[in-house]
Amino acid sequence: MVGLLCSKKIEAEFKKIRISESQSTHLLKLSRPIRKDELSSFPGSYMLLPNNYLWITTASCSACRVYSQLPVIVDSVFYVEPLGIISKIVIPGRLFQKKLIENLKNAGLDVEVLSVRDFEDYELTQKQKELLTTLLKSGYLDSKRETKMKDIAFLLGLNPSTVSRMYRSAVKRILIRTFD
Repeated sequence: MVGLLCSKKIEAEFKKIRISESQSTHLLKLSRPIRKDELSSFPGSYMLLPNNYLWITTASCSACRVYSQLPVIVDSVFYVEPLGIISKIVIPGRLFQKKLIENLKNAGLDVEVLSVRDFEDYELTQKQKELLTTLLKSGYLDSKRETKMKDIAFLLGLNPSTVSRMYRSAVKRILIRTFD
């Protein structure tokens, strides 16, 4: 998949990936609109979706085959010319990280680890996660805030004071887990 994107000079963000050893399905957000004829040489099956999205199922690449053999959750993947693939993955421990890197290199891939963090579960409630996601996606946390807390409350069907209290509680929990 990446080689194909590279040969076509198409930059894309891999939004979702279903990986298996033999074939993988990708939902890509393309960096620019493409024409259907640009996809004619793509192997497998594809659908060009609205808003520059591409749904494509192809034979698994060597990285996907390696990922499918280990306990790995692919959180996000980006392809950027000329860097190549940048992946954010979740692995249950340093031993699997070492094994993953070894297997990727054995598959002939050039691997560079950009950062490593231990998984942190902040133990937020589902409502707190929903609130924080809404705050982030609505622009409430942007430096030039255009959304107000009452707008967030309306979106969630809650009282503004409840939303404010939930927000403070979630941030407090994250800060305690991070700095304590």
